Amino acid sequence: MAELVEVAGVSRDMIKYYLRANLLPKPDKPRRNLSLYKEEHLLLIRLILRIQQQTSLSLPEIAAAFKAADYDPTTIEIELLSDKYHGGRRDLIIPFEADTGNKVSLSFPQEFLEELNSAGLLANTRPLDDDQVEVAGLLWAARNEGVPLSFFQTAQESLQTLAQLEVDALIEIQRPELNYGAVVASVTNTDRVINRWIVSKKTSLAREMFQRIIENSENALSTIHQAIYFPSKVFRKRFRIDEELLLLGKRVAADPRDLERIHCASRACLLLTEFERVLGFADAALAIRPNDDLAIACKCLAFAMANKLEEAQLYATQLEASDSRHPMALEGRLLTLLMRAAKLGGMSDTTELLKEAVELFRDPASTPPKGEMDRLEACLLQARANTLFPDAINKGLEAIKALEAMLKRLHSHSFEELGLPLEGIKAVYQVCANYHLGQLLETQGNIAGARECFERVIQLDPSSNFGEMAYLRLG
Repeated sequence: MAELVEVAGVSRDMIKYYLRANLLPKPDKPRRNLSLYKEEHLLLIRLILRIQQQTSLSLPEIAAAFKAADYDPTTIEIELLSDKYHGGRRDLIIPFEADTGNKVSLSFPQEFLEELNSAGLLANTRPLDDDQVEVAGLLWAARNEGVPLSFFQTAQESLQTLAQLEVDALIEIQRPELNYGAVVASVTNTDRVINRWIVSKKTSLAREMFQRIIENSENALSTIHQAIYFPSKVFRKRFRIDEELLLLGKRVAADPRDLERIHCASRACLLLTEFERVLGFADAALAIRPNDDLAIACKCLAFAMANKLEEAQLYATQLEASDSRHPMALEGRLLTLLMRAAKLGGMSDTTELLKEAVELFRDPASTPPKGEMDRLEACLLQARANTLFPDAINKGLEAIKALEAMLKRLHSHSFEELGLPLEGIKAVYQVCANYHLGQLLETQGNIAGARECFERVIQLDPSSNFGEMAYLRLG
């Protein structure tokens, strides 16, 4: 008994009650003061607790069911799985006259019942019988969950065929030794097993479909981040990025109230995917100007590029509230919207999110740039927008001309002349401009021009993600 109490998780008194109430078979008693309990006793106790949790059966009813199953845990488990203990008079598949003694009346708006009747989901009879009340109640609940009636109309067509298959199968089962009442009970129990199989199989298939959708959404999220350039270690070493960033930090520290210099440092770190540094500089800017949209945009982009959607969304919401049209703000909102769409792709319709992104970036360069970095960012933003939404935005030729002019300017001026903080930043802009130009030229059918752009990407940073994708596009 002590061992059974320990493993079963119920008290000694409860086990004694189960024995008195015939919920458990008597244990073997090789000696007067020794009772031997088997594994079946443990399994039966667990089944008692499950049935109490999952059904409304009383303990005497559970005892009767256990006795009918000869206290066999496997038989009882199958009966529980088949939903036998949930069934009542209304579950009989072969119809009898309705039991109206304890019927619960549910009322629905008349227009809802008429809508169900018009959709072919409810027979036009009054008053509603028990089955119709249940159908109406379930459809009302589903409607409140946002399920369209069209789903049930389509599903109903398949159910007609499925019901006919089941009836044919049930009729074919031979039950020669049973009376009519026993046949009804047997058919009903078999129907419950079939229903549980249908629910289990349908859920399993839906789960598999959701898994595929979620995996596709994750792939889409990965594709979004492929549009972000991550400089390679070779690139960083070639342009002495780590040393230059230290010097940049010292220049900011020398005049910590210089907001323009802080902005420049934050943007430089963003281009080099130094996300922690971006957040540090952005926070410094926000300490000077709490509603600084450029600093908020940098934080939004840093979190989004680091694949931290929840944090990015916080700052994207602020940018939306201020309606900032700065290229960095627009890009932060775009990336966050696309990430949301990709992540929600497995759970809901993302059409509205994508529409919002298209509308937001239909004219990405609408705000006049204030400096060279603004002009360069606006150009890249226009290119990315046309790459992501070529049909909706349809300004590919304009984007190509802007990128060609951008590359020409980058080639003919030093980074100091352009007012860029580091030489490596100029190289980053060259990599991004060539890669996006190659994409757009490829879309326009200019394969030779696209190949030249991808080759320049490889020359600048072959080990980066853009370099690898350029290799793939070159075949």
